[in-house]
Formats: sequence, structure tokens, C-alpha cells
Amino acid sequence: MTKTFDNNGKLCGEINHSRTADGTSITTNTVYNTYNGRPVNQTITVRQPDGKVTTTNVINGKLLP
Repeated sequence: MTKTFDNNGKLCGEINHSRTADGTSITTNTVYNTYNGRPVNQTITVRQPDGKVTTTNVINGKLLP
């Protein structure tokens, strides 16, 4: 997990990456509102072992950690 903070030490983004037993790669990129700490946007990218890639964008919330 990689976290990004602003100059005041508030969390403004994070990237999580995981891989399943079958080789599927899951990456989430979450951007937070630094005023209230709530998620503004989350992008979820799933790459399957056969090369198929799917991307999901969530606005004003998040689905995965």
C-alpha cells in the first residue's frame, strides 16, 4: 500500500495492489477530500491472467479498501 499526504499531513490518496492465487492482479487508486477525509474517487483495475483488463470508476465513495 502506498499512501500520499498533503503538506499538512492529511491523507489525500492511496494505491493498493494485490494478486490472487490464479494470477489476477487487482489495483485500486483512491483519492480523498483533504477537508473531511471522505473518498472522492476510486479507480479499480483488474487484470486477468489471459490479459483481459477491466476498469471501474467509483465517484464519491469506494468499493474496495
